Amino acid sequence: MLNNRLREIRTEVGMSVSELARRAKITRQTITNIELRGQEPTGFVLLSISDALKRDPRDIFFVNLVKHVEQPSQQPA
Repeated sequence: MLNNRLREIRTEVGMSVSELARRAKITRQTITNIELRGQEPTGFVLLSISDALKRDPRDIFFVNLVKHVEQPSQQPA
């Protein structure tokens, strides 16, 4: 399941599901499935939503997939 912030970002910019669907040229049901059921969007849908929200797709759909681990500093030998 893909972690996403779609609902959070959509409401942050004050856009309804219907308006996002219209701007992205996809169905409201698709947006609902992504937001509430964690459905993974196709590449086309991912890019269409990102364009409609004017956001980088990574900010919307790829949340918490990479963990940053601090590496110990290397001591010279």
